[in-house]
Amino acid sequence: MRKALFFLFSALVLCACEGPMGPQGPQGPKGDGMNWKIADLDVDKWDYTNFSDNNYFFAKYDVPALSSYVFTDGNVQVYLVENNSQHELPFVRPQYEILSDKTLNFFTRTIDAHFGIGWVQVEVRDSDFEYEVPESQIPDPNPMKFRVVMTW
Repeated sequence: MRKALFFLFSALVLCACEGPMGPQGPQGPKGDGMNWKIADLDVDKWDYTNFSDNNYFFAKYDVPALSSYVFTDGNVQVYLVENNSQHELPFVRPQYEILSDKTLNFFTRTIDAHFGIGWVQVEVRDSDFEYEVPESQIPDPNPMKFRVVMTW
């Protein structure tokens, strides 16, 4: 028992000691640093592809900060911004609509983005898209907000 108390007391004494500050170390190498740029997009008008086999709503924006260097050597993340929160894309959520006969139509909405040098396109796809999309399935009439975060 005495040995255990001695080791415990010794550990406390050794851990609690603090001596004078040593000399400044050598200067480290200069880091690359991190550059970043944010572009906020407000989508209030959607275009529609209207292809029978691949239809979706989309909005394409010029983003000059998305240079060829950022495209090839950087990182680009796109977020849906709503209700004071950000959702990384792709963002998938269940949806429903009430049909004229009072039945519910359930579907999945996927919000995604893709980009190239100088542009970003956000897209909304519903799991039950038909060739002619009913007015009720047009994305939210309120503007949707997106944030493009570029780091390099």
